[in-house]
Amino acid sequence: MTGLKFLILFIVIIVIVTASKFTLRKIFNIKKVKKKAFSYNHIKRAHRIVDWTVRLTGLTVYLIFMYQLYYHDFSFNLFLFIMTLIFTSESFVRAYFEWKASPDPKQSILSLGEGVVLIIIVLVIIQFDVLNLLLPRAVR
Repeated sequence: MTGLKFLILFIVIIVIVTASKFTLRKIFNIKKVKKKAFSYNHIKRAHRIVDWTVRLTGLTVYLIFMYQLYYHDFSFNLFLFIMTLIFTSESFVRAYFEWKASPDPKQSILSLGEGVVLIIIVLVIIQFDVLNLLLPRAVR
């Protein structure tokens, strides 16, 4: 049952992000750009270098905090917030390069919106203690 609750939460988050991107697209009259699935879609060489630096740094920080979470008394909510900041930093890097080097700089609005919406969702999850509602006592 817990897995089903997490799946529903994950689907709700995806729907919120998709709806926010759709709304931003309509408000700012941004054209939909076709991107390949599972492609990095780097704008230029500098974007690729910065993006991979952010990803590798994020992986290192993730491993450090996973160790802290499992073996030391580390707050899961703080871990969740830090991981969200790491994941959204990729959106902010993409937004910067879309704004500076892309033929369509309006796409950066969507990347910024996606990052901000994810941060807001995680802050709401932490504030209203949604994870404690989903997890049974023995797992926490």
